[in-house]
Amino acid sequence: MSVEVFLIGIVFVISVVGLLASYLLGKWVMKKSTGTVPMQDISNAIKEGAEAFLKRQYYTIIVMSVIMAAIIFAGYGFLRSHHEFDPVSTSLQLAFWITFSFVFGAICSLIAGYIGMWISIRANIRTAAGVMKNLDEALKIALRAGGVSGLMVIAMSLLGVTFLYSIIRLTTTIDPTKIPLLIVGYGFGASFVALFAQLGGGIYTKAADVGADLVGKVEVGIPEDDPRNPAVIADLVGDNVGDCAGRGADLFESTAAENIGAMILG
Repeated sequence: MSVEVFLIGIVFVISVVGLLASYLLGKWVMKKSTGTVPMQDISNAIKEGAEAFLKRQYYTIIVMSVIMAAIIFAGYGFLRSHHEFDPVSTSLQLAFWITFSFVFGAICSLIAGYIGMWISIRANIRTAAGVMKNLDEALKIALRAGGVSGLMVIAMSLLGVTFLYSIIRLTTTIDPTKIPLLIVGYGFGASFVALFAQLGGGIYTKAADVGADLVGKVEVGIPEDDPRNPAVIADLVGDNVGDCAGRGADLFESTAAENIGAMILG
């Protein structure tokens, strides 16, 4: 067995262990109490809003990703002339692998963002319910819920890069040192999704936050963060979408870009 195969195997095992640990943490969090009926009513409203927002946002991101993938393929395959230092022999080969890695990176980034929001909107109420027991319980729930997203993002990013490298290595005769040049699209696809996920959620939550303050506190006199104010629910929806889904996608693209950058430099 070559050193290359051994190292790829180690990376693969580490990634799978990370995903397994993420799953076990999520399973532990989901077993916790969801509190009282009024708490569940507010949590369900936030959950429903966050899922509806993310569904609409992801639809737009997917459409734009498809358009960008077509532009990348056309640019590398037909508009850019082949260069002697290209890692593959034809422009179409280069276009295919970069576009494929772009699409794969975008899909993985979407998954990372969704899982980050999925655990967030379910851990919120469990953390609040844990406070009624003691602070230690609430802190455990919050940290382990964060660990679900954190471990999953890192493990999936590493697994994605390993998968792309292995696929190209097994199906082509390209010099292994040039393979990282073909999977740069993975980082670009992840960054493309993260950009819109961060901006969309951030703009939405800030608009809802300002609206809740202006109308709720100033005009009507409702206390801040009072669930009777619909804008407060919208603000919390934006927090989950922007700070959890958007941040999950952002961390994923950062990790992917760093891994690929290290491969190119090293």
